Amino acid sequence: MADAAEHTVPRGRTVEGKALGMAAAAHAKLALDNGDAASALASARIAAASSLAYRRGFGVGVLDEQMVELAEKDPSSHTGEETFAEWSRLYADMLWESGQKTPAGKADALLVLQDIMAGRTSRALARSAATQAAGLSGAAGLAAERDAKTSELAALFARSESVRAGSDADRALWQEIGTANAALETIDARLTAATPGYFELVKPALLDEPSARALLADDEAFVTIVPTPRGTHSLVVTREGIEWHRSEMTEAELTRHVRRLLWDVGANIDVTPEEEERWSAEGEGDFPFDRGTAFRLYEELIAPVSAALAGKRHLFTAATGSISSLPLGILVTEKPVGIDGDPAALRATPWFADKAAIVQLPSLQSLQLIRAVAGRDAPTGSSMIGFGDPLLEGNAATRGVGGRVRAARGGSMPLASSMWRASSGGTQLADPAALRRLARLPGTERELKAMEALLGSTQTKLFLAGAATESNLKAADLASSSVLFLATHGLVAGEVGEIGEPGLVFTPPAAASAADDGLLTASEVAALRIGAGWVILSACNTAAGDGRAGAPGLSGLARAFFFAGSESLLASHWPVRDDVAAVLTVRLFEILRADPRLSRAEALQRVEREIRNDTRDDPYLKSWSHPSAWAPFSLIGDVGR
Repeated sequence: MADAAEHTVPRGRTVEGKALGMAAAAHAKLALDNGDAASALASARIAAASSLAYRRGFGVGVLDEQMVELAEKDPSSHTGEETFAEWSRLYADMLWESGQKTPAGKADALLVLQDIMAGRTSRALARSAATQAAGLSGAAGLAAERDAKTSELAALFARSESVRAGSDADRALWQEIGTANAALETIDARLTAATPGYFELVKPALLDEPSARALLADDEAFVTIVPTPRGTHSLVVTREGIEWHRSEMTEAELTRHVRRLLWDVGANIDVTPEEEERWSAEGEGDFPFDRGTAFRLYEELIAPVSAALAGKRHLFTAATGSISSLPLGILVTEKPVGIDGDPAALRATPWFADKAAIVQLPSLQSLQLIRAVAGRDAPTGSSMIGFGDPLLEGNAATRGVGGRVRAARGGSMPLASSMWRASSGGTQLADPAALRRLARLPGTERELKAMEALLGSTQTKLFLAGAATESNLKAADLASSSVLFLATHGLVAGEVGEIGEPGLVFTPPAAASAADDGLLTASEVAALRIGAGWVILSACNTAAGDGRAGAPGLSGLARAFFFAGSESLLASHWPVRDDVAAVLTVRLFEILRADPRLSRAEALQRVEREIRNDTRDDPYLKSWSHPSAWAPFSLIGDVGR
């Protein structure tokens, strides 16, 4: 496939490559409609090769990065009605439907599914890995100098949009751009000499089958799940080889099932009154979980490739679309028996979480990037900085669900239309008054203080209530603490409107400014310098992507923490229940202290099992056997052995 990309679109011919890809994708669809599978496969292969070639054809400069970003953000302005990921998804479907399940076909599937996963998340990790490598080689100053120069160039390119072409101002501006670009080339040459491989980290290549297999240990497996309008692909890579399957469950069907399970655990999803009424009436008992749907998803997505997972200690997962919003551990591996609302039946259920220690990743490449800099210097010991319980005026809310009560999700969110307003400089800022109306979250203080009791007050610095401000976070030394713990409201895609960014809520200031408007956005997170081995985001839905077709499998917030240098994240898919939160995170660290041989993923697996088997609240319609209690978190990153 990589050879086909080079042959189809030679380097530097990206414009022709786009046109060729559009034409090939259109022909593939026509051929498919006419029943000509062979022609459809050939044309889809050209379209996918064009997608690979387009990204590969750009360098690592600012203008290159802006072009790729723009193509992803607004594909209609670059590729007509097709995005690059859609070309690759089309080829993956044609490979499967034409029976290309040979070793060569599987190798192509591996490459094309990686291409679908490529995006901002992978680039975030790539930049972080390159920065870390520069630091290890003593070239951190050069890397910082390069960042400053690229920011300068980005600002110059932005100015060029508003300058009349051919004017004196335009010529002067482009002379300035040329000077800055020459300076950047000089910096790049010095960086290359100081840190060989720096730019290979900045812009990693897709992994072929031998490289992918060599990346994994004997007890590790990587599974990627990619839904399409024609079915859902599951591909497993292990040391031994590749297993690939496509379910007949379409993207739309998968989304319906995922939404059902997310509603059951109390995730912040929009449901119709009809869905609310129907789902509330389903299942026996006071606190049921739809294990039948969880089993069906396992049967469709995992069971056909499960033989490759046998005996594996760690399972890395990456997904796009709606399935990225669901922790795979809550899938059920055998047909459920008993009553869905019976705590004993829930505890006896064979959960996928018990099969292997699961780690979420943005892509296969990201594992390579993380491991490339695994030996970096990191803070030692167990020191923590924590922010939580921001000073808000809404009624105090209990996070999470209990019994049939689905609305207790940490307080209602402000309307997206009222969240953002322009500052005097035209920059979009959050409205502190809108943020202030959010519900107070007193349970987050208990969660942070429980961690303080474990680690010790001398090793912990907490910022609570009025001190839990965005300004204090930005001023804190985040590079020297081993744990950064943020427990608050998380605003994600769909809750902050088209003009806003996802972010974490802090105590709102009296007046909004660029430095502090009460919402730490993803772009502001990316600008932080974080050295923590653990970043814990105990805020709703900070793990999942937005569920759109082909969208990155992690939220903008999770991606931003990788930009900032985070080694691994513990992020939540739904509001962490107040009655469980402090127990879960504290036990995680206690287990790691007690047995250093365990990986972070195995420690999380153990604490989830402990929570599930705890009977303390069984009589009160809040049984901890329910996945809403034990499965909100995903570990994102590496296993951390």
